[in-house]
Amino acid sequence: MGGPWIAGNYWAHPNGTGFSETCTDVDPFDGICDSPYNIENSGNYDYLPLVCYENWSCTSWSACSGGTQTRTCTDANSCGTINNRPALSQSCSVGGNGGVPTINIAVNPTEINLDMIINVAINQMINITNLGVSQITVSISQQELDNMIILNTTSLTLAAGETKNLNIRFIAPPQPGIYTGKIFIGNRIVLISLNVKTKLLLFDSNIIVLNKDYIIMQGDKLKTRVTLIPMGDEERLDVTLNYVIKDYSNKVYLTKSETVLVEKQINFKRDFDTGKFPLGRYIVGLELVYPGGVAPSSAYFEIIERKRISTEVYFYLIIAILLVLILITILLIIRHLKKKKQEEVSQLNKSQLSEKL
Repeated sequence: MGGPWIAGNYWAHPNGTGFSETCTDVDPFDGICDSPYNIENSGNYDYLPLVCYENWSCTSWSACSGGTQTRTCTDANSCGTINNRPALSQSCSVGGNGGVPTINIAVNPTEINLDMIINVAINQMINITNLGVSQITVSISQQELDNMIILNTTSLTLAAGETKNLNIRFIAPPQPGIYTGKIFIGNRIVLISLNVKTKLLLFDSNIIVLNKDYIIMQGDKLKTRVTLIPMGDEERLDVTLNYVIKDYSNKVYLTKSETVLVEKQINFKRDFDTGKFPLGRYIVGLELVYPGGVAPSSAYFEIIERKRISTEVYFYLIIAILLVLILITILLIIRHLKKKKQEEVSQLNKSQLSEKL
């Protein structure tokens, strides 16, 4: 019912009163009812009854209108319940950008990059701090992470200055690869990339961005360093390297492949043309494919607008060039005058010498 668990049955009723539809799943939050189900009071128990886990994804907030922003949310698992549905509206105040939520929070971390094994879960924590002067409630949802994430709540209430921890459970899908998505916390976004590997690891891989601060001017090259690591006995083996550049909405902008002979750990650099990629945040991913397995890795980078020289800078640059040209002209004139004077003195000396003779 939307989770990776192999357990008991899902007990539902057309009117929504089935045991699995009404049971609690709090301690632990694992997709299984906290108490066993006495099947129709027969004395026979299902000790691991499943819960239908609501898996909501929401659109972006609308523009601020009348002090309110709205959005729509969809349950990917179609549980038919709305117990954990994120907020569909929030207050806002009209600002210069057409609608800025009044929520003022800090989120840490703002980017999560996890190495995972297929069908294995990892817990992560995000710290959320209310920077405002009054109590707020922030909504929590995700995008592009259906069946790969469990959020133990869809909203948090924080007093002024309060910090709370959001516990998140990431679940690696059964297929290896590089998966990206976003977690929305109020008006903040946490970028997610999951590098899902096979269980049998003969190789591992790593790719890092070499551009300073992971920032690239639009049109410049993305510079990376790749490391390939044999995990078992050393042997000569051809592996395939699949490169991908995509954003956190899973839109792919570049793919590239090559075959490399590996017999020991190797490092090398690879550059990628970013062309006219839109401004924004991306990952560059590497999948090392070998017989029987895949070892992916990824790294974050951001493309920003190339800085343009302002009109004022152009003005001062032209003035500087003109001053240099004037200075060169003056130096040439002075040099010419000195040379002419030397010639006149030389001619005068020759005339006086001729008169004496």
